[in-house]
Amino acid sequence: MKENKTFYASRILACVFMTALGCGMASAQVSSKASFNSKKPIQAFDNTTYCTAYVSDGKLFTLRDIQISYYTKISNLAFNPTGSSVAVLRPEDEIRIFSFRKKDKCLFKLKDKRKEARKAVAVAMCYSANARHFIASNSLGEIIIYDTQEYLPQAYIQGEAPATALAMSSNNYFISAAHGNTIDIWNFQTRKLRTTLQLKDAVTGINFSEDASLLAVTVADKSLVVFDTKTWKEKYTFTNLNGQLTAPSFHPDGKYLAVVKDNRNIVILNLKNNSVEQELTQEAIGTVGARFFMDRQSSEVFLLSNQANSMVFWDANKLNPFYGKLISSEVDAKMNEWVKMMQGESMEDYAIRVNDETRLKQQQLFEQEVATRMAGDRISMENPFIGDYDAASGKLNIGFDKMAPISFDVPEGDLDSFKDSKNLSFDNAVYVLNDADEFEIAYVEVRNETTNKVYIYDNIGRTKLTALEDDANFVPLEIIQQANREEEALQAIKETVVEENKQEKLITDNTQINVKTEVIPDVDADGNKILNYKVGYQYEVINKEFSAKEDFPSGGYDIEKSNAAMSLMKIIKNAFEGDFAGYLAEGKQVKVIITGSADASPIRGRIAYRGQYGSFVDEPYYKNGNLDNITVTPETGITQNEQLALLRAAGVTNYIKNNITTLQNTKNEYEYHVEVAKERGGEYRRINVEFVIVDAFKVQ
Repeated sequence: MKENKTFYASRILACVFMTALGCGMASAQVSSKASFNSKKPIQAFDNTTYCTAYVSDGKLFTLRDIQISYYTKISNLAFNPTGSSVAVLRPEDEIRIFSFRKKDKCLFKLKDKRKEARKAVAVAMCYSANARHFIASNSLGEIIIYDTQEYLPQAYIQGEAPATALAMSSNNYFISAAHGNTIDIWNFQTRKLRTTLQLKDAVTGINFSEDASLLAVTVADKSLVVFDTKTWKEKYTFTNLNGQLTAPSFHPDGKYLAVVKDNRNIVILNLKNNSVEQELTQEAIGTVGARFFMDRQSSEVFLLSNQANSMVFWDANKLNPFYGKLISSEVDAKMNEWVKMMQGESMEDYAIRVNDETRLKQQQLFEQEVATRMAGDRISMENPFIGDYDAASGKLNIGFDKMAPISFDVPEGDLDSFKDSKNLSFDNAVYVLNDADEFEIAYVEVRNETTNKVYIYDNIGRTKLTALEDDANFVPLEIIQQANREEEALQAIKETVVEENKQEKLITDNTQINVKTEVIPDVDADGNKILNYKVGYQYEVINKEFSAKEDFPSGGYDIEKSNAAMSLMKIIKNAFEGDFAGYLAEGKQVKVIITGSADASPIRGRIAYRGQYGSFVDEPYYKNGNLDNITVTPETGITQNEQLALLRAAGVTNYIKNNITTLQNTKNEYEYHVEVAKERGGEYRRINVEFVIVDAFKVQ
């Protein structure tokens, strides 16, 4: 028990540390917050959101030199993204999987039992982002794909040479395998070679961005190359960093990229303006990596690196956000509502209000509105100053510390009144973003307080507008309108089911069910543009006095005993076996994201679990946005609210598999999310189900 408590204490320590990092930040850049010393030099490390492990003197440790196993001569490690275990590699030996909860507990030995591969040794390894797959390369040039339940081989890919570095994209499209100055990109689904990248020198590091759109490669010729994974063409290249580069790591939002230089300093690059954002200098050689990561619960971002004899946590929360992504997300949400037909709006009026031309104009208005709000009072922060006067054009320049200057018409006779920028006021400013993800002024009224005259800078009308069809997020209007019509049909199905169940006194108005459709642009593994269809279903019982009768009772998880949940299941069944059946052709890929919820009522003792939904051992699931693992079996029973919430979600999976015929021939991938409220009450027990039908529409 002491060993288990030791590792648990380490995790709690990490949680406390993460909370502390979010407080009292003043620096505008990455800054060091805490370090944990090691008695001997650190050779390699890896981490999850709350767990860290490293190799020192060939042994495996967590923070404060707490030894995980007595296994020795380890050269590398890979953390299971759920935090349940650590894979370790020893030269000329097999890969072993050790528990991160129980000291010196070897869970699996990945010894190849094939006769022709008895002399093969492991070379490199990595996990998939969802922790469902483990990938390893061997000395025979093979790449072996394992499951992570029993670590049994699922597939073999034969390469031309042993891969010395492996990485897998978060969308499960690609395995990147580096050998020498070559990177083979394998299609994970088909196991076929997608493309081959040739670099000018040996590859020293590879890493995919979190959204899988970019692949970063550090090269022995002191260069860094970033590839677009849609086209596999170079998108960014850095050749002037003046050092040997290794260990590339993307910031979660994709705007920044960290690399280690000369095994010492950490260089943080801003990919949007192709410049060095910051260089973190280290006292001595010995840095082997630097990894950005995010706590999804708090949305805080950190950087983890090592020095020769310590692990260092850096606060990365003061880096400027990726404004373009934030604006795009909010504008997309606004546009999704804008294109819907308003209540009482005729078809003729709708056609006038919503068409390709008005849609483009409205999107630009939303972009300006959101950008202006995000920019805030940027002019005053930028310390405006009076610049040069161009006599030929009659324009006066106003400069700023960092923001692009503006110029506006000023008669030569007015120049004498422009002596001090303190006498200028700026009103009704409108901002836009440029290609470098920086705010620029598109419109502003400049008042000269000396004369009370107003001068206007207006660049909105002169900005070249990009065709909507060139936008990577473009969805044809007719498809959006089709989804909107189907959402109305889905609402009708919902109303019918709800009314029937009310008549049968299964539910009341206290059970509120919501349905929604959305078209999401994406690309497939071949780089072709596709449109995915997201269909969402969610319910909640808003009055706690009715929750035990209409929904799960306290401590309940059996979906058939929740009238609210079964109402939702009936709506899903009627929709997918009716109007939506046409999208569910045999072999169609469908991602099913199920969120189960529980309240904060404590579980005293142990709730029996009959095992009707199967056993879950170190099951990957998302808790408050962070990937974690959970175990619940008939033997363990239910002692935590997280287990209760997971079983409520598992009940949905069980119903889908056994009752919805159109989803029995599709390729379904299930993803579990769990939410545990801080408050007590039955109204916090609810279920949310999202179906993402991949490549649902034909793209012209």
